[in-house]
Amino acid sequence: MITGSEGRTAMVTLTPAGSTLARGDDTYHIMTTPASIGELQSVQVWHDSSGKGAMESLFIDNITVWDMQTSQRFLFPCSTWLSTHKGDGRTIRTLKVAPEGEKWLSQYTLPTFSYLLYDDHLLLSVMCNSGVRHFSRAQRLVCCLTQITLWMVGSAMWYGVTAGTDDVLFLDLGVFTLRLSELLGTAATSFMVFLPVYAILVPMFRKQLPLVDQIHSGVLKTPTSLSTWRFTYTTVAWILATLTSVCSSFFVIVYSLQFGAGRSQAWLKEFFLTFLFSTFLLEPVKIFLAAYTKAVIIAPIVCSVTSCVRNVWGMKTGEKQQSPIGIIRKKNKNYGAPEPRVLPPVPKKTDHDPNWTERMTAGRNILVTLMILLIFTGNAFYIGVLDFDRHAYHVRTSLENSLLSGSDEVTTADDAWEWLSSELMSSLHPERGYSGKKLRWLDKQFPTGTNAFRIGPVRLERTTIYPDDPTDIDLELRGHGLYPELMNKQIDAVQDRLSERNCSYNGTARIFVDIVRNGSSACITTVDLPRDAGQAAAMIGLLQQNNWILMVSDTLILRANFYHPDVKLFSTMVITLQYLPGGAAYLQPNIQTFRLFQYETTDDFVQMCFHILFLFFFVYNVLREIGNIRMSGRLYFGSFWNILILCNIGLSTAVIVTFGLRYIRAAAALGDVQRVKGLGIEEFIDISSASQWDTTFKSVLSFSIFISTFCILRVLNFSRSVATVFALPRLIYREALGYAVYMLVIIVAYGFCGILIFGKHMKSFSTFKETSYVLFEMGLGRPFGDVFADDMKRVDRVMGPLYFSTFVLVFITYLMNLVVGMLCNWLSYCQTSDDIEADTAMADYFWNSFRSLLGMRHESQDPDDEAPLPEYFMNETFQRTDAVLQEVDRVTDLMYKFECKERGSTSTDPYA
Repeated sequence: MITGSEGRTAMVTLTPAGSTLARGDDTYHIMTTPASIGELQSVQVWHDSSGKGAMESLFIDNITVWDMQTSQRFLFPCSTWLSTHKGDGRTIRTLKVAPEGEKWLSQYTLPTFSYLLYDDHLLLSVMCNSGVRHFSRAQRLVCCLTQITLWMVGSAMWYGVTAGTDDVLFLDLGVFTLRLSELLGTAATSFMVFLPVYAILVPMFRKQLPLVDQIHSGVLKTPTSLSTWRFTYTTVAWILATLTSVCSSFFVIVYSLQFGAGRSQAWLKEFFLTFLFSTFLLEPVKIFLAAYTKAVIIAPIVCSVTSCVRNVWGMKTGEKQQSPIGIIRKKNKNYGAPEPRVLPPVPKKTDHDPNWTERMTAGRNILVTLMILLIFTGNAFYIGVLDFDRHAYHVRTSLENSLLSGSDEVTTADDAWEWLSSELMSSLHPERGYSGKKLRWLDKQFPTGTNAFRIGPVRLERTTIYPDDPTDIDLELRGHGLYPELMNKQIDAVQDRLSERNCSYNGTARIFVDIVRNGSSACITTVDLPRDAGQAAAMIGLLQQNNWILMVSDTLILRANFYHPDVKLFSTMVITLQYLPGGAAYLQPNIQTFRLFQYETTDDFVQMCFHILFLFFFVYNVLREIGNIRMSGRLYFGSFWNILILCNIGLSTAVIVTFGLRYIRAAAALGDVQRVKGLGIEEFIDISSASQWDTTFKSVLSFSIFISTFCILRVLNFSRSVATVFALPRLIYREALGYAVYMLVIIVAYGFCGILIFGKHMKSFSTFKETSYVLFEMGLGRPFGDVFADDMKRVDRVMGPLYFSTFVLVFITYLMNLVVGMLCNWLSYCQTSDDIEADTAMADYFWNSFRSLLGMRHESQDPDDEAPLPEYFMNETFQRTDAVLQEVDRVTDLMYKFECKERGSTSTDPYA
């Protein structure tokens, strides 16, 4: 039923014979009116759902109406379902006419995904489309045949082609690998298929004359004048499709003969997998992206450009247009009897969700947010995978087995010096090879049992920091106590170092920096060992004899750098030696293997694409959260998920900053390597900073991936039971804050008490910082035993155990009180509160959509007789009542005219 500015048409049944409206069709109908209804304004269309199964629902893209007298076109966009179990469950629609300036934009609308597949996907359209949409099934079949043969010949042309040594491995999942050559072959094959099929054949088939078989020949006729003759695109398309298929098949046979039996079978398997992957995964994605690009990107641009052109040339937007079935002339102008009417369906309170539109919008936003989080997380994870070198573990293990053998057996200071001089130096500076021959000078730079090239000499670094603890100073100055090995002469040497008497260049040592750490001066002295095993061992023995390393005050760090030319990785070895009381020694070796990352190779520029994608989503998340903060104000910070999102943004910022610092440090280290002479053997090159930033970047990236993955739960809030768990963090912050204040007061009280009682006798209670650490360990469950308990009992046999037991008792009491209180408040809140952020109706919507996709009817809602009538129910009731009254008025008017005509024919004129 069409409504105009001067009236309405009668209700017309578009399929009076009960014929099926085929999927993807363009159907044409003729409607006659006794008089003009003026400018068209709206169209009311409904569906009686009388079909069975898939025939019960009807999807309408748009309705186009031509006025045959004025040749004016009116467009009524719809792009929705008339169904009781699809979409919003409505079977009646009132469509408004599109503005004059937007009629041509109908081709840029975004219909549903199923409609796109049925009309644009060749293979699915052959099976599901009836072929009435100006593109017959036979034509689609020949296009599918052409597509398959072109895929075969394209796959055969690029089968076995590699990019040589520069072939990039994009993905390696063990059973599946993706290389640059394969990607280029797939792209070339897609281009070979796209150009002939989608750019030539399909448009030519669609340019044929529309089918008019369903229009009655007694009402309309198609003119046959020479002015309406059109080029035979269909014939040319059939010829091109046939020739392309035959030629492609011939070349496929030639390639198969060239490959041989074994290679042909392998190629056929690869082609089959590639074709299925492209047809059922890539092609639907391409169809949807193309439609989305047309609707979202192209439409606004074309609209603005066209409007400017029309304004410049003074063109009118409401120009007359020719109907799609040519120049149509009526032969029979008599008004025919209407077909049986189908009244609009009776509305029901449970037909659909009254808030369906809002829920659809919220559902789309949820899906967009979910996809963004998934893409962001997957991209970040893939960046970490690309940055991870699978050879790093084997290289580091090889260095550890070759250089650090025997280090775990070092227990005393003498053992440490012996291991450094005899075993480590001989491994770092080999003199002979496996055959017993003396190695050349360059070969000596490769440590024994490794493929690593040593960069520069081995460096010894001594850091002198005299402890400022009064207890240790008092005991050490008396020559006994904790460190009996520290003599007065050594103490004077330490004091001389700190007074900078010996912090100068002496030929064997180079002083790099004099810094301040924790309020105490530190003198850092470095010694580069000779590049000969014997000389290096003699230098280490001399340093040991001269007490170069003192107890407590000094720390020895050995540094060595390596380059692995076979895998292009760098390694740093750091061995830390510290003296312990009683002549013991603490030896801690550490080897880090990493890459000095720079954008140089093809693989690096592939990573750059993912880095740019990471920055893009990062900026998007920042702008989106800024918009949410401006909309919500202070309420934004009351949500746990919003705080988690802000933490994710902060970690992403840290990832970007650490990546930049790592890149700068790596560039500086490579610059130092390039500037040195003698292949980097003569001078020590410090690449420890680049190693530290590489480790920091990987750690921060892993935390960022964890938080972003956890944020996915923000949009999967469909269960109230799960939502109650997520409500716990926002309920405990007040209790946790109060508990933290109480515990801070308790720790301060026990800290002051511990300093006054044990501070003069125990280092652990010498300062408030140390005391806080001890109390924290006691709260975590540190047992009252071993040396710690003995020291406390030695100071005071009563106060020591009493101090420990009372603190643990108070801590556990407050902790249990906090946990029990939070659980009680949480359970009470979850049982009585109505603001749990769980959208169960959204879950029902997605579940019903999934059931509809499987062909199952959605679960109906139980009506509530006490609930007020929704607005949509009242509107549809008024529309149906209006349609029924109009039909009654029309029938009454016809009966009145018929009655007047009968009375006029039976009456007699007395003056005749």
